[in-house]
Amino acid sequence: MTKTIKMLMLFISIQGACFAQTNTTTTNSEKIFDLSPDLFKRRFFIDLGKSNTLEIELMEMSDLARFNNMDSVLRDFFKNLQPLKNSLADELASKRIDYFTDSLGRTKIRIQQFKQKGASYLVDKGELAALKLEQDTVNFIGAAPFIAKYGFRKAFPDTRYYKISFFVNNLQDLATYTDGRLNEKIIKLQDKEKTSSWISDKHGMYLNKDLDVKAKQPGGYLSPGDFLELRAMINLQNYKNYFVPSTSLGFSLVFANHNNFKRDFGFFWEPNFIFAKNSQGNLQTYRNDFLSFTFGQGPIKDHNAIKESEFLTTFSISYLIKNDGNFFPNHSFRIGAGALSLFEGKTKIEPMFYFNDFFKGVTPGIRWVQRF
Repeated sequence: MTKTIKMLMLFISIQGACFAQTNTTTTNSEKIFDLSPDLFKRRFFIDLGKSNTLEIELMEMSDLARFNNMDSVLRDFFKNLQPLKNSLADELASKRIDYFTDSLGRTKIRIQQFKQKGASYLVDKGELAALKLEQDTVNFIGAAPFIAKYGFRKAFPDTRYYKISFFVNNLQDLATYTDGRLNEKIIKLQDKEKTSSWISDKHGMYLNKDLDVKAKQPGGYLSPGDFLELRAMINLQNYKNYFVPSTSLGFSLVFANHNNFKRDFGFFWEPNFIFAKNSQGNLQTYRNDFLSFTFGQGPIKDHNAIKESEFLTTFSISYLIKNDGNFFPNHSFRIGAGALSLFEGKTKIEPMFYFNDFFKGVTPGIRWVQRF
């Protein structure tokens, strides 16, 4: 009776999931097992021979230590898969198995099978055999809770993910890798993950002294890519005897595809606010608007294009487009060159100079920029 009730509850839950899936483009299964590749900061490949490959994707390098004993991981995998062996009986179908361990240590398993279109055969010495053409995929996915600390934000609990994927000719090939060889390579990768431990040739990057371990960039870092970023900033600067706060609203085009070096082109509208007494002796706010173009280039930090190194080569030019109160001469413009970048680019300190009448009437200043 208890078994019947459990089966009935399982049937109801499956039916509920089916109805829920009709109302969304992303199924519950996809939410659990299909991680976006954009999550990961590092990616490594290990050549296992015979066209078999191991791919490692990490948000944090420290999570690789969870696979130091890969032999044990694979043995547990086959043990948990034993009750499901009848689901894998079709030898010619390519299989994808997702083996997900959540932050509570529970394991969820998804099995997908893809039948070949048509039939393929191998003829050898008069013997005819069906031929399997597609590889099997096994994904070991995990979630690790941690305390996130980003810039000025208060620390908060968050989750990061890691993924190790086998691409093999046959699922049973995994059993041959419980001989310690993967343990050695993963431990070696942890010891030699620094960029100086990598060598390159025309085919790619390889871990020094172990050419089976590969990556697209030294240390397995992923290329940060190019992107368009909307930006809002608060600025504090001086102009003559005035303390002038301002805001900057605009966007930047960031190009960061080559050797962890980025170039940043920005366009901003910047209203400046001066507080001074008017002719009646009352305190009044005067708004003077600048239109600004900025350019910066330099290395990025932690292979993340959002994070900047401390010293950048920067240049900015701003032109006065609205004059209120006659504090700035008509046709004034401002030039900045160089910046001290703090807190991974969130805060900058920039020297600047105001000019009018083609580099006449020079007024120096300093500017604090806070980005969000």
